[in-house]
Amino acid sequence: MFKEISEDEWFEKYKPIKNSIDTNASFDGHMFETYGDELEFVKSQDPNRIWTYGDGDNGSTFIWSGYHIVNRIGYFITEVPFENDDEIQVPIEVVSELYVCDNCGAEWEDAAADLMWETLQQIGKCAGCATMEEIKEYQ
Repeated sequence: MFKEISEDEWFEKYKPIKNSIDTNASFDGHMFETYGDELEFVKSQDPNRIWTYGDGDNGSTFIWSGYHIVNRIGYFITEVPFENDDEIQVPIEVVSELYVCDNCGAEWEDAAADLMWETLQQIGKCAGCATMEEIKEYQ
């Protein structure tokens, strides 16, 4: 399970280095690309100083401790290493889906909803407006 810290905490604690290969790199010059000389540089670093920037669920993006390939967008190298058993996640852009009740106009996010959120989304009503008959029909 990931320990989650903010982007500011991550920058302050782990101190990502600037990309000296591409002075116009993303993240104010800190991100390394996933190909060519930049990738070779990343792979030559201490594994506990490599961080992966990538796509998460629902269009969200995160920085994760370690070298990962799946859903990667780029990499970071930090001055301060993370511990071997640390699994750290840094949310960069978190996107959650917003649903609106067709009946009363109440809004709710999928992340905040209970186990019935898919059923409620199909019905188009919030938990306060959906009847038990409607919920049973979709389950």
